[in-house]
Amino acid sequence: MTRAVPLIPTLVVDDDHQVAGIHTGFLLAHGAFDVVGAAHTGARALELVDELHPRLVLLDIHLPDMTGIEVLRALRNRPGEPLDVIAITAARELDTVRAAVAGGVLHYLVKPFNAAVLNQRLDHYVAYRRDVDTHAADGAASLDQGRIDQLLRTTAGTDSGSTPSGSPPAPTVATPKGLSAPTLDAVMLDLRSHGRGTSASDVADRLGMARVSARRYLEFLVSRGQARIVPQYGSAGRPEKFYVWTDGSRGT
Repeated sequence: MTRAVPLIPTLVVDDDHQVAGIHTGFLLAHGAFDVVGAAHTGARALELVDELHPRLVLLDIHLPDMTGIEVLRALRNRPGEPLDVIAITAARELDTVRAAVAGGVLHYLVKPFNAAVLNQRLDHYVAYRRDVDTHAADGAASLDQGRIDQLLRTTAGTDSGSTPSGSPPAPTVATPKGLSAPTLDAVMLDLRSHGRGTSASDVADRLGMARVSARRYLEFLVSRGQARIVPQYGSAGRPEKFYVWTDGSRGT
């Protein structure tokens, strides 16, 4: 019998509640992560790290009380097992990027990006985590050069079979005015992860967005043939729209 692979406990840190919800949706839709909490300030992030013991932090740099770099340095000064960090931010300044790299971030993603880009980085991280756990299970006190090189290749996403970091990202769906491409990607991922269908209100709750906004994105997917509507009857006998992913893109 195959043993289930445990999900990776992850903390999402972003000052924007809606963006934090979108990132949560990306992680849950991926399938390898368990979002144990979300923080919107640096101080709260450090508190939740101590309370929830995540293995991975998705860290924004622009926070209201302290910078993400200060959070990163505080995390590195904590006793115990090192915490993995992926920076997801709009900060592009050279000094900020250098400080993040020096602080040991595994990836540095600049907003905005599409679902394919984030999923690629998450896949690299899962592979890296798998390699780390495999080496730990071997019980060896130290790694030889070959194993160290393998870990570094996996972290960078340059292991065999992966997409080189210099390759262009897969294009996201073109969106009409008023719709955000990253949000649309998050809605698509969430819808795909619920094969039997889901309501606009449930999508809104999972992604931390308004129900009317979630419905606009879902209706757009219906118009493209990527989703269909299946009426569901509740206890009051009134039908509610359920949206089901069809993967039938007609293009634009």
